[in-house]
Amino acid sequence: MKQTNISLIVITFFFTSCQLSDTPKETDSSPVTPSERKREPVETYVLKGKTFYQELAGNGKVTARRSAEVRFKTAERIAHVWVKNGDRVQAGQKLAELDKFRLERSVAQAKDNLEQSGLNLQDVLIGRGYTLEEINSFVGKGQTGKLTSENLTSNLSTRKALTLEEFHLASVKSGYNKALIAYELAAKELEQATLVAPFSGTIANLTAKADNPAPTGEAFCLVIDDTQPEVSFTVLESELPMVKTGYRVSVVPFAESDPEARVWGVVTEINPYVESNGMVRVKARVANNGRLIEGMNVKVTLRKPMKESLVIPKSAVVMRSGKPVVFTLTNGKTQWNYVQVLAENSDSCTVAPRSKEYEGLAAGDTVIVKGNLNLAHDSEL
Repeated sequence: MKQTNISLIVITFFFTSCQLSDTPKETDSSPVTPSERKREPVETYVLKGKTFYQELAGNGKVTARRSAEVRFKTAERIAHVWVKNGDRVQAGQKLAELDKFRLERSVAQAKDNLEQSGLNLQDVLIGRGYTLEEINSFVGKGQTGKLTSENLTSNLSTRKALTLEEFHLASVKSGYNKALIAYELAAKELEQATLVAPFSGTIANLTAKADNPAPTGEAFCLVIDDTQPEVSFTVLESELPMVKTGYRVSVVPFAESDPEARVWGVVTEINPYVESNGMVRVKARVANNGRLIEGMNVKVTLRKPMKESLVIPKSAVVMRSGKPVVFTLTNGKTQWNYVQVLAENSDSCTVAPRSKEYEGLAAGDTVIVKGNLNLAHDSEL
């Protein structure tokens, strides 16, 4: 009998111990008062009327303000290349140069022929009654290589005996016109043996190297002026009323996530033609922060200004029971305000103003824009 009582006591103690071990600690179950809860810092914004921008998003492509293919005119050996792809160059800066030996000899030979034809022209004019002294006084002694129809006839025309037609016949007969054209062509080829930048820009598509023949039939390189590139994009025919020259656009490369990659510009051109797919092409001129390059695909956002209204950051609006709510701060306490969102864009929205029939917001209210997710009405901050 005593053994049975002992067993019952042991069993009772076992169950009692189990129940005590399963009971949570008092510190784990004690509630945390709102004053003890760590609050998230809040940021406020004083509401005021300002212009709201309706946005239209699309995709576009970057094109340079201007670009030029630079090429050699003759197939000589490339003697020097002073630039590489990606280099910034100034207008008139030397890019590359050919071996000039043959070209310089051609110019020298053309100059000799010109001087000889100049002497022949003198003989023809002397044969028509003009003395050598008279001819040299017109064109300058020893300057027969610079005879042209302009500087000669302007002086000889003072003599009524020599007409422009007669001078032209003398130039043809002496071979002077032909020699002058050959000399000018040879001099031009020698000049074009040195490539220079037509304007300031960036070098692209350069593949040629020194000590190789100049590429024939293709450009030596491309010079791109990307200081203020254009962005070409399309909008739907139904969206055309939202687009107007002068409207602002923002441009971000597809590969960029950094907010600093965004650049701004304005619409400069709207093509008055609807394409077969119902799209209208639009162009905008933007500033380049160094990240936009020729042919790059970008995201374009066009901003249409609307009338002045109450504009708040989108972060100020929270949902309560399926309705938009904005918290304001009055005398250190939060106030719960139902709002009517009229329109929104990527970062802000406009709300209906307060009226007799509608609670809403009013200019001058201090709106909580950050740290408002867990707020309650009439809480002290």
